[in-house]
Amino acid sequence: MISFKNILIAGMMGCAFGATATSCQENEYGSVDLSGYKPAPKVTLTYNHPCALYSAADFARVRKAIADGTLNAAQQEEFNALKSNRYVTGDYGVVTHEHQQIVRGDPTGTIEGVENAGDAMKDAAAAHQFGMLWQLTKNEEYAKKGIKILNAWVAVCKEVTANDNHPYLVTGSQGFTFALAGELLRDYSGWSESQFTEYKNWMLDVFGTKNYKFLMLHGSSNCGSPKHYMSNWELVNLCSYLQIGILTENEDIINFVTSYFTKTGEGFGAIPNLLQATYDITTPAGVEKVAQAQESGRDQGHATMAMAVVANLCQSAWALYEDNPERTDLDYFSTNDYAVLHMAEYNCMANLKTGTHADITISGGSGVQGGEWVVSLAQIPFTPVGKWCPNPSHEAGKMQMAFGEEDRGCLRPGFEIYNKHYKNTSGSYYIKKYAEVNRPECGSGDDRYGQNSGAFDQIGWGTLMLYQ
Repeated sequence: MISFKNILIAGMMGCAFGATATSCQENEYGSVDLSGYKPAPKVTLTYNHPCALYSAADFARVRKAIADGTLNAAQQEEFNALKSNRYVTGDYGVVTHEHQQIVRGDPTGTIEGVENAGDAMKDAAAAHQFGMLWQLTKNEEYAKKGIKILNAWVAVCKEVTANDNHPYLVTGSQGFTFALAGELLRDYSGWSESQFTEYKNWMLDVFGTKNYKFLMLHGSSNCGSPKHYMSNWELVNLCSYLQIGILTENEDIINFVTSYFTKTGEGFGAIPNLLQATYDITTPAGVEKVAQAQESGRDQGHATMAMAVVANLCQSAWALYEDNPERTDLDYFSTNDYAVLHMAEYNCMANLKTGTHADITISGGSGVQGGEWVVSLAQIPFTPVGKWCPNPSHEAGKMQMAFGEEDRGCLRPGFEIYNKHYKNTSGSYYIKKYAEVNRPECGSGDDRYGQNSGAFDQIGWGTLMLYQ
């Protein structure tokens, strides 16, 4: 197993966090230039665990409402859906599905010999949902099942791999979900200190090393450009790395992610690169600013996924910020002149229909909104963008000439987060409408999101946790 400490401490900390260092030397991943990285002032953060996308205060508030019977109707519907979800019923938490290698992509040369990442996706979702139920009910049976899943993976799994770069999608999406699960279960007395320590080291070694490697080397792309990969690749790895930083109380990781996302990142996971163009539009609420994101000219399944993942990243930082208000750089929601608001509003405007939650049907394993388009295709502003990569056979090596119409109207969980933070902010008309249509949003396991990898790209359950 690659040692996280050898790579991160000797490589990143010894360079990026040194008082006078300007760049890193050659390491086993190649030369990594961190001269543009400026860490935030060193301040010891307060960690009020669990800080797992939603804060300890969020869990306490919802737990009390459950006990008091004061959940609103949408929250109650989502809580019922969580308790009956396919990943917390049946054999989940009884039978585990761990592998020595998690393989996503070309399995050539792997021990497993086949792609098996689906097992990690489902077990990570199950462990996370058991963790949520533990926090919301304090029923030990949920904690025991979640911890059984995590311990099984820690004991067997040594790496995430394949004969291509697809493992980085697992280290991002599933790294984030596994990290959330452990954070939610860490206060259960039946999880021994030694087991929890082994779990944290597993998260650092198996996921954290690859999160860092991808963000620094961008998959060693064959075109030599940090913009070779679409935004969602970096965004999921930023989510995982930030949550691992919170889990292990590693302020250097948290500072690194914060700087990368808001200022210094070279790839499309950084807001200055993610945001491609801004426009003023007229809505029933007045004139608003919206922003075209990097994947807006791609299909809307990916474009909407990217914005759902941004919601997860911002909310994870916010849960930490609530207990550290002096660290204003952790307020990703308002950074860069509210760039996230403007990108989310564009996404919701472009994908919204006039129907209600009752009009959602399932087609091809995904939720389809009813009604008519709120904004016609011709009304969606778009600026041609690209080429970002010199390889003409890759998506980033082609121009995006028009708004990506394919999969338009896609539903993703996570937009309840935007509704919570921006509902009283001007410029959020379409966000509120999109959240309303998909409420309660639920999460992995809900038929609206299918059962392929797209169902595990984001977390959800925001209606229960945030909608009031």
